[in-house]
Amino acid sequence: MKIIAGITITMMFMANLAATPAYAEDVVLVPSSIPYQKEGSVKENIRRECTWNTAMPQYMAQKSDGRVQVAEKNIDTAPGKKLMLVATHLHAIGGGGWTGPKWLVLEGKLLEKGKLVGNFEARRQTIGGSLKTCSTLESLSEEIGDDIVEWLKNPSLNAKLGDAG
Repeated sequence: MKIIAGITITMMFMANLAATPAYAEDVVLVPSSIPYQKEGSVKENIRRECTWNTAMPQYMAQKSDGRVQVAEKNIDTAPGKKLMLVATHLHAIGGGGWTGPKWLVLEGKLLEKGKLVGNFEARRQTIGGSLKTCSTLESLSEEIGDDIVEWLKNPSLNAKLGDAG
């Protein structure tokens, strides 16, 4: 009877190991908020009202099947792989297609133990967009989030993601 119990426990343990994703040690941390490169580069009302830059890391974590996690604390001091993101260019005005193109550009650097292992420029743009600025930015950030999650499967140096390539 002890042998059967031992085998059962061993099988349960092995099944649990099999259910653990193979990439568990390759989890990539992202910041909880994506900063803007320049303080004055975005209108204050967009900074205050639009939450695309805090929603995007959460979106990436959801879409990555556990490969991306949002850093709970200061990402600079966190161990492991880190994806440092910064918004370099942003242009979004409400009014849909009547106000012209809208775009969002991010730069990302994938670091492991302080060493650069990959980087990219990601750009998404639209001619139309929502009548609301924040909705347009959220849509663009989700598209970029999808691009980044895909890139993380095979990161490279100097990659161009989305409309940047």
